Amino acid sequence: MRHPRRRLPLAVALGASLLAAPSATALEAAPDAVPAAPPPADVALYCEAIREEAQEARARWQARALLEIEARIEARLADLEALRVEVEEALARREEHLRQAEEGIVAIYARMRPDAAAAQLAALENEMASAVLAKLAPRQASAILNEMEPGRAAQLARTAAETARTDADQEQSL
Repeated sequence: MRHPRRRLPLAVALGASLLAAPSATALEAAPDAVPAAPPPADVALYCEAIREEAQEARARWQARALLEIEARIEARLADLEALRVEVEEALARREEHLRQAEEGIVAIYARMRPDAAAAQLAALENEMASAVLAKLAPRQASAILNEMEPGRAAQLARTAAETARTDADQEQSL
């Protein structure tokens, strides 16, 4: 006599084929049914039988994943290369603009009286002031430095000399 509350094992209730790969629908159909465990020898035989197929499937999956990663990396490299080109173009435009602006500034300082130019250059940053002095004719630069406070004039002359030395080193390395 069968007990009315007793349930059949999942393999019998849903079919033996579901043991290999139970679907979500099958598990939902009998949520509290416990699948009957196959004998250990059958599990070992099953595992042995599908080992090579599983390894090949895993290798195919890993190869596909690596190809996807490689594609993402190549796309990122292409994006970075495009960005590098864009940044280089922007820097070239900026340098050209600065060169033109610097030429205009040098022309302005060249036309100023030495005492007025000295006062203006004394208020500028070292690099900018020394760059302007380096581009002026030596006679104009010396007249301007002569009008400056000696400490500031020496500082600007030192910065201009260091810049000229660095530029010469860079030209030799090319």
